[in-house]
Amino acid sequence: MPSSPFIRPRRPLSGDVPAGEAGSSPACRVSGGVHPPLKTVALGSPVAAHPVPRPPMGPVGRWVRRAERRVNLEMCRRVYPYVPGMGSIYSYQLRRNLVLATGDVPVARLAPAFQGATVLLLTDLHTGPFLQVGALEETFQRLLALQPDLILLGGDLTTATVEEFRPFIPAFKSLHAPLGVFAVMGNHDYYSGRPQDLVALIKQTGVTLLDNCAVQLTRQGESLTLAGIDDLHWGRPDLHAALGSGAPPHLLLSHNPDVFFDAAWRGVSLVLAGHTHGGQIRLPGMPLVIKMSRYALDEGRYGSEGSQLVVSRGLGVTGVPVRWDCPPEAVLVTLRQPQEPTC
Repeated sequence: MPSSPFIRPRRPLSGDVPAGEAGSSPACRVSGGVHPPLKTVALGSPVAAHPVPRPPMGPVGRWVRRAERRVNLEMCRRVYPYVPGMGSIYSYQLRRNLVLATGDVPVARLAPAFQGATVLLLTDLHTGPFLQVGALEETFQRLLALQPDLILLGGDLTTATVEEFRPFIPAFKSLHAPLGVFAVMGNHDYYSGRPQDLVALIKQTGVTLLDNCAVQLTRQGESLTLAGIDDLHWGRPDLHAALGSGAPPHLLLSHNPDVFFDAAWRGVSLVLAGHTHGGQIRLPGMPLVIKMSRYALDEGRYGSEGSQLVVSRGLGVTGVPVRWDCPPEAVLVTLRQPQEPTC
């Protein structure tokens, strides 16, 4: 989806998102046993983002990407489910390497009742042959111990088929938060070929799907607006419908981060997204091998036009059951009222 023509392109900054300070939470006892402390890192300060597209892949690169996607989907449908122990490879990594990224984010027009409210972003879960049901249930238990006020699921809940999602329904039913649990669709949710059947299953879990619409969340008589947009490439995204005709929403949930510049131009305070996996396979000191964002919005925290974007690496994997130098990640954002400038 192209950026708004009203935004003047600027030269992008080089460098990676600043690393946060490492920490850990206490060890967590779940049904599968005691897991190591959940490692926490700070989101750091936002990096300036600019709507300058990466160089195009070219016709050969696009053909390779399409072929790669087709092979991966067919393997997930016809091969991986029948390989003994396939789900244990990545499930072990998820249990051992999960990282929690945390940070305070100022939100314009935030009502006092929502000062300090916490939002847990879980994206790219990719239920399917690489993920065991027990591993996702335990991950949810560990993260629910944080007692978030709001839980957002950033799409790609499945990988290649609708049937992959069914065994995980009890895990999704366990998600709960005072302000609710909401989700949007991702590109892999459409790869299933039956997105409406998946939508029906999502509704069975009690999760509210935001399909180009917004909801008003209430707390102590005050409200916060949360909007969600359909996948930018495989769905039917309608940012105008998602944002509505009134004041721009405080939060926008999008699977793909490339909606950020249009959302910022329209006054959205905070966009939460995934899709990129942070590259999933990263070689130290080398640029990303897999580039999923057109504008290099690969992971971490970004700023533009007074708005902010948080991109999570997500919990799951696709293609191969491995992450390298790119651990799975959940994000816990604390909403804050902006501080007035001092003279």
